[in-house]
Amino acid sequence: MIIKNKFLMILVLIISIAFSAQAGNLKKIAQTGMKWLSIPVGARASSLGGAYTAMADDISSIFWNPAGIAYTDRGHVFLTQTRWIADINVNAGALTYKYRNWGVIGISFASADWGTINGTQLANNAQGYEETGTFSPSDWGLGLTYAKRISDAFALGGTVKYLSEDLGSGSIGMLDSPTKYNAKMSLFAFDVGTYYFTGFKDLRFAVSFQNFSAEKKYRAEHFPLPLTFKFGVAMDVLQFAREESQHQIMLAVDAIHPRDFTERLHFGLEYNFRKMIFLRGGYKTNYDEEDISFGAGFHAGLGGLAFTIDYGYVQFTNFDAVQMFSFDFNF
Repeated sequence: MIIKNKFLMILVLIISIAFSAQAGNLKKIAQTGMKWLSIPVGARASSLGGAYTAMADDISSIFWNPAGIAYTDRGHVFLTQTRWIADINVNAGALTYKYRNWGVIGISFASADWGTINGTQLANNAQGYEETGTFSPSDWGLGLTYAKRISDAFALGGTVKYLSEDLGSGSIGMLDSPTKYNAKMSLFAFDVGTYYFTGFKDLRFAVSFQNFSAEKKYRAEHFPLPLTFKFGVAMDVLQFAREESQHQIMLAVDAIHPRDFTERLHFGLEYNFRKMIFLRGGYKTNYDEEDISFGAGFHAGLGGLAFTIDYGYVQFTNFDAVQMFSFDFNF
């Protein structure tokens, strides 16, 4: 009980410091690079409105809270594609394997396809712009993750990521005397997460830090990554009525502290029947475009094999809705 109380006090202290530091500040827009890292990965988490820090208990946790993969068994393969707004496509995948009691190790990848973009440059007379042809930016990242259940109540995980961005080549200055440059950047970044079951029914807390890295010089200025601190809480609310049931209704709430915006709250609700059929919904606050999301999932097993398919739908105010599918194969 003493350990539990100390852990809860530490969580409250961390949250208080992180959120009070930003209280009253204006929106910190356009202060980070590699913004593609903020695009959500995985249909389950996205359909829950991103309220996934304390819900993360499958292989897709590797992109949200690395401690979550400590609750996976044997081996998993995860594949997902997100057709984001403005014709941006994000493809991602992961492989995890649990070896005895040593913990779970995972590798992951993600890439963003921006399509083909028309380039322009300031004209010689400084009146308007000249076309410079087309280019295709690219972003990708590779991650190595390790997570372990320290006890029945506590799990810890971390990820080291190598990230690369190529926005193509260009030139600075007038067309008659341009200075060439390559808009490329690569660096290492880190994610860390924790998971804690309080002992009160299945109430759990979780904390994650994502995209922690040094600032990188990008042409003339230094840009940090979209560092994000998340605190989540989740519980099966039906346990107030009965301990054991074929039905579950998981309620999750995440408090988000991003580097480049003011604080946000995410809410998610997931119903499942016998952990086979899933219905989900989510809601986000303090977003200019996003608010409501929903989705569904199906899980089936045969012998030592199992698979899960998830669908997510994210609604936008001024853009077409985003739909995504995810596949999890358990072997």
